[in-house]
Amino acid sequence: MNNRRHRRLQRTCPTLAEALERYLTEVSTKKKSGYQEQSIARAWKSTNLINRNISRITPHDLKRLRDEWLKDRKPATVNRRLALISHLYTIARKEWGIHWLANPVELVSRPTVSDARDRRIYTQIRLYGVPAHECPRDELEWIKRNTKSESLPTIITIAAQTCMRLSEIVLLKREDVDLTHGVITLHETKNGRTRYVPMTPFAKHALRQWLAGKPLRGRIFDIQPGSASRAFARARDRAKRAYIALCRKYGRRPITAYFTDLRFHDLRHESTSVMADIFGMHHLSKVNGNVDTKTLLRYYNPRGRDLVKILMSSQLAKWQIQQLRMAA
Repeated sequence: MNNRRHRRLQRTCPTLAEALERYLTEVSTKKKSGYQEQSIARAWKSTNLINRNISRITPHDLKRLRDEWLKDRKPATVNRRLALISHLYTIARKEWGIHWLANPVELVSRPTVSDARDRRIYTQIRLYGVPAHECPRDELEWIKRNTKSESLPTIITIAAQTCMRLSEIVLLKREDVDLTHGVITLHETKNGRTRYVPMTPFAKHALRQWLAGKPLRGRIFDIQPGSASRAFARARDRAKRAYIALCRKYGRRPITAYFTDLRFHDLRHESTSVMADIFGMHHLSKVNGNVDTKTLLRYYNPRGRDLVKILMSSQLAKWQIQQLRMAA
C-alpha cells in the first residue's frame, strides 16, 4: 500500500470515541459482560486519546497510558482496559471493513497479574462477656446488619451457601428456582454451560423468605451486579466501624484483620472451600462452574486446621495413634 493511499484510508477511520460508541452498541450489548465494558469504556473516554483517529494511536501512546494507570490501578484493571481496545481493533478489522488496520495493543507488554486470593470469612469474632446478639460471631452477619440495601442480606446468604457468582445471583429468575427440590438452574453462565446448583438449607430458607408474596416469573432481585458490589463494600466498611466502636465501648482492642481486604467474590471462595469437604472434585466443578481443575483449585482455600482435621480422621492417623499407644 503506497503512502498516499494509506493516508487517504487513515482519514476514513473513526476516532476512538466514535469506535467505542459503535463497539458498545454492536458488540458489548451481545456480551454477558457488557455492563463491565461500559465501565471500562468510561476510563478510555477520560484519556487524551479519545478524540484521536484510531489509525494514529501508537504502541508508544498505549505504553505511556499503561504506565500512568499502573501508578494507582491494579495490573488486572489495566489489562482489562487494554483487552477492550485490543478487541475493538480486531472487530474493526474483521467486521467494519478496516482490514489493513494494525492493532497497537499487540506491541504493548501487559502487566503481570498475581491475583490469587485465599481470604476466608472469620467466624469466631468474640468479645468475652459480650452476648452474641450484640457481637455477631462472623463477618457476614455484621455486614448484613450494617447494610441499607433490602436485598443484600439475601444475596450474601446465597453467595456464601451456593458458590454462585454475583452476576448469576442478581440476574436470577424466579422460574429457575426450584424450592421443592432445592435446585437453582443457571442458563446464563460465564462458560455458557447450563449449571445446576444445589441449595443448602440456609440458602433455601433465605430464598423462600425473600420470594414470599413475589411474582412467579421474572427477575427476583431489582439490583445490578455493580450496585450490589458497591453496597457490599459500603456495608463492610460500616460493619468495621461498628465493630471498632463496640470494642471501644467495652475497652477491648479490635483485631485489625476483621473486615480488612474482604471482597464480595471472596464469598465464592468461602463457599467452594466449604463444599470441598462435601463433594468430590468432579462434583465440586459442577457446583462451582469451573471445569478446569487448575482454576477450581484457586477457589479451594482450606485452613490449616481443616487439613489437620481431615488428616486426623484418616485411617493412617488412627493407625499411627494406635501404634504410639502400644509403644507407650
